[in-house]
Amino acid sequence: MGILPAVFLVSAILALMIWAFTSYYTVTLQSPVLVQFQWPFVISERFASVEAEEARADQHGHQLSAWQEYACKQFGADCRIALAIQRAENPQGKCEIYHYNSDGTLDWGYFQINTVHLKRPGLNLRDLLDCKANVDFAYQLFQEKHGFTAWSTYNSSKYRQFLGPP
Repeated sequence: MGILPAVFLVSAILALMIWAFTSYYTVTLQSPVLVQFQWPFVISERFASVEAEEARADQHGHQLSAWQEYACKQFGADCRIALAIQRAENPQGKCEIYHYNSDGTLDWGYFQINTVHLKRPGLNLRDLLDCKANVDFAYQLFQEKHGFTAWSTYNSSKYRQFLGPP
């Protein structure tokens, strides 16, 4: 066996493995440096549901990021509205982001969690800048409030512009 057929065989096997991996997982790049070093890739299992497919359709042909997939897994049937709120609050979809509010508070992270929630025991600013912790806390707020009323973009209906046709 010559070198060219061996290279071709290895390339075909590698391509098949990559295809199989990406059909079950999504990979998103993230900054490798936060306050500490972190892996520059986020790998999350693809969430297969009607709501997740509708949320993907709302992205106008773009795949969901790993954090959006994770949010779908957390929010379940409310995934589509959760992601529309996330995009209305944080259109860039960044984890390490903040926004000043006119009342002197700040919104932090992926779901733009307000600093008024830092009064809770066990929650700190570092948690709000960590995407996974931010999504987890957003879901906790959603459960406590029995809906999305903690987000101004929900109350003002601004999130609706990020929903595609039903």
